[in-house]
Amino acid sequence: MNNTCNICPNHCNINKNTICGQKPTLDSENIIYTSTVAVDPIEKKPLYHYLPGSKTLSVGSVGCNLGCLNCQNHSIAQPVDASNVFQQKYSPSDIVGQAKYKKTPSISWTYNEPTIHPKWIIKTSQIAKQSNIKTILVTNGYNSQETLDSLVDYVDAVNVDLKSISDDFYREVCKGSVDDVLNAIEFYYSNGVHVEITNLLIPGYNDDLNSIRNLIKYVKGVSTYIPLHFTRFYPQFKMQDVEITPDKTIDKALDLAKYLGLKYVYPGNTYPSYKDNTYCRNCRHLLVQREGYNVKVNISQQNACNNCNHKTDVILE
Repeated sequence: MNNTCNICPNHCNINKNTICGQKPTLDSENIIYTSTVAVDPIEKKPLYHYLPGSKTLSVGSVGCNLGCLNCQNHSIAQPVDASNVFQQKYSPSDIVGQAKYKKTPSISWTYNEPTIHPKWIIKTSQIAKQSNIKTILVTNGYNSQETLDSLVDYVDAVNVDLKSISDDFYREVCKGSVDDVLNAIEFYYSNGVHVEITNLLIPGYNDDLNSIRNLIKYVKGVSTYIPLHFTRFYPQFKMQDVEITPDKTIDKALDLAKYLGLKYVYPGNTYPSYKDNTYCRNCRHLLVQREGYNVKVNISQQNACNNCNHKTDVILE
């Protein structure tokens, strides 16, 4: 019997302590253990170009296949003892039923790393598709190709947390490697899944101009139309002694991304709301206005700009 788990690049022995703290190859597709089920604005994921202004049913479990020193959800992603985390048992039909009851057009697998339990995502998505409910992953992208191949037909949108373009950063701060994450981004994009990317700027670690420039150039190489979110860091977990990201760093990243040709860049955890707005790339007409999580969509039913009739890069349904 092969005891190696092939869900992610860690390739843990399931008979020993796994990095994610789980034994996902032994999952039943019919039983889901959740740490959190809640309704969120989709912008909180963050997804700005996918079903803007809608709510999403957010589902979290326990565990993560990375070991980020700055993990903001470490109590469920990296618990000292997973058995101490309160978990509720659902079936995939229960999850879809919750989405239908709450009238959310999507289900987001989020809070911890969802892809360590691909069977749960796939089975739930199969049922959700029957009611035209979309499936979203908020993921670190640290997957094996085998997992990507199994998930891609069941996922409609992803936000990938690209923590840095530096492999040294991944090894030192996240206990992983960057190439697998880049492969996931490219794979999802090339297979027609809606992709947005988040980069958390951590002072002294990945916020220097060269690091930011290289990450922007990478995203541009995949597509200039991928929305990129530069997010402010707050002291978390094992990085309590690191300062909050200054405004000027976010400004620098936004300006550089626009200068280098990215069409859509946004700040996160900071800024006046007007910097969160989405504008037509043809005429600069306001398409999506965001004031916190209050969202107004100014796009025609034909998914075109109301001013110039140019097709938008926003998915409405």
